[in-house]
Amino acid sequence: MRLGFSRTRLSPIAIDFGADSIKLLQVVSVDPPQLLAAAAIEVPEEARTNMTARAAFIPDAIRQLVQDQPFRGRKTICSIPAFHTLVQNLQVSGGEDEFADQVSLQFQQHLNVNPARMVLRSLVVDGLNASPKREVVCMAASRDVIMNHIQLTRRAKLDAVGLECEPVAMMRAFEHLYRRKGDDQRTTAFIDIGAVVTKIVIAHGSAIVLAKTIHAAGDHFIRHCAKTHGLTFEQAKEVRIQQSQAGLPNAGQEDSCPRQASPSAAGMPTRSIELTGLDEPARQPAEPATRVADPPNPDVAQLDASTDGEVLDCLLDELMLCLRYHRNLFPERRVEKLVFLGGESRNLELCQHIAQTVGIGAQLGDPLARLVRTSDSSNASGVDLRRPQPGWAVPMGLCLGETNL
Repeated sequence: MRLGFSRTRLSPIAIDFGADSIKLLQVVSVDPPQLLAAAAIEVPEEARTNMTARAAFIPDAIRQLVQDQPFRGRKTICSIPAFHTLVQNLQVSGGEDEFADQVSLQFQQHLNVNPARMVLRSLVVDGLNASPKREVVCMAASRDVIMNHIQLTRRAKLDAVGLECEPVAMMRAFEHLYRRKGDDQRTTAFIDIGAVVTKIVIAHGSAIVLAKTIHAAGDHFIRHCAKTHGLTFEQAKEVRIQQSQAGLPNAGQEDSCPRQASPSAAGMPTRSIELTGLDEPARQPAEPATRVADPPNPDVAQLDASTDGEVLDCLLDELMLCLRYHRNLFPERRVEKLVFLGGESRNLELCQHIAQTVGIGAQLGDPLARLVRTSDSSNASGVDLRRPQPGWAVPMGLCLGETNL
């Protein structure tokens, strides 16, 4: 039986233009949201490395997904890909009248980019002690990139009514966890490990206070692995997929992994797998709360451990810099928890290693766990809704966002 949803209650179709896959999601905008349709398609190798091939692939892929799944309407709200976005914390002086000009000036000085060719969004960080300068989280993408993605949606016969930077959309997917009195005192670091970049967002409650994009992510692990062991990119990628799938529970294993439920204002839990409960940096390996299953091939673990070192060191160094910068801004506040997101975070051993190294308790986030499922939405294409889906934070946040075009 098909539910009679009013058009005014439907979110636009969220489109996440990821490097590795294109994800589409639409929900019914109630509390908690109801899943209407979800679909994903992997970007072929030639379209990952060739922008012309990518631009040719995306419209047809989106059009086919919309036709095959019960998406409704033509309105879309899209992400600006993280690999096309510049993210920088800045310290800006001056009054309100010159604030925008000062942000542009600082942005140009720090990143050596002409701000006139960019679309900038600035988030002022609240809660700092008296200072002559204001802390600002600045996110920017070129006007050409924005127009190109609007054109991609038009070629897919859809109408773009909103565009959003990935860190903002990612954080919005978890805003419902920070509605209660005192939740603004909770400090969380969200780490989204994708295919091309890793996004780090530190938030006080649901307010972003620091954001950074790191060019150390899944593809870097895969290429390093392939080069070291004489594998093709696809072969090395398959190794990591096997390893990730071995560690995540499916519908028949739900009770085998301990869960920590975080209540929302609506009383709906957000499912997550607790990875480690460390309070201090680990000198010796600690037993994680959730044990990752043994990989199907014993060589997989050896392969991973021997090839990931340089990329992982880069990621850890950048994460430590972010934590240190936050501590300098807010000496009285410490990051209480890491929440891992992104497709690469399905490798639980990788997340456990990061958490143990920095000495902060961690969880694997599942932004879709809160959604109410119906029979109409049970046959999603390209995504297994029986498993945690940490890579869907951006489309979930897009569905909950506002139109801005």
